Amino acid sequence: MVRFILVVSNMPPLLAGLLALIYFKKFDERLFSFKLFLLFNSIIQIAQLILSILKRNNLFLFHIDVPVEFALLLHFYYSFLKPYLDKKIFFTLTFLFITLSVVNSIFIQHIGSPNSYALIAEAIVLIILAIFAFIVLLDPRSGMNKTPIGKTVGLINIGIFVNFSTTLLISYFSNYLIHQSDKNIANYIWVYYDLAAVLMYSCFIAAIRKDVKQK
Repeated sequence: MVRFILVVSNMPPLLAGLLALIYFKKFDERLFSFKLFLLFNSIIQIAQLILSILKRNNLFLFHIDVPVEFALLLHFYYSFLKPYLDKKIFFTLTFLFITLSVVNSIFIQHIGSPNSYALIAEAIVLIILAIFAFIVLLDPRSGMNKTPIGKTVGLINIGIFVNFSTTLLISYFSNYLIHQSDKNIANYIWVYYDLAAVLMYSCFIAAIRKDVKQK
């Protein structure tokens, strides 16, 4: 049952990636990095699914996924928050995060283990940006809450906030939980992790539908 849930939970990310591919040219230009994020994560999900079916270690994929995911999502936030935050903040954060992620994967947390330090840092930064985005979106002075793109971004932002806030503790305790717990407990940990991702991608799919319908 747990394996079935883990496999089925791959469907929303893959569906979101498929929709991004089908409607690639119809997306608002400010969602370009978001489109790339969906397509990239679809590739990662397929690789994870194949390795899981073959019962191979797929943790190394997180070491690839996290820095790329962070850079694309940070650019997504930059695309509509740049009137409110200095662009140097975004570029500095991206450079520092990618550099530290590489250092972490090479010298601290081996690629065969969870890159929990990078996951924690990613979650904290994106939660802060999501909260700031909520403030901007709800501020009448920004005018974004009344625009079609504002509503689309709002759905994406909800998904990001829900996913990274609910998985922050898992990322924090992942090394201990995976290595010290038995196999069944570890599987349930991944079920929780995947369910949070399903909620996020459900918001993304709703956002894609809304953005496409507005064209």
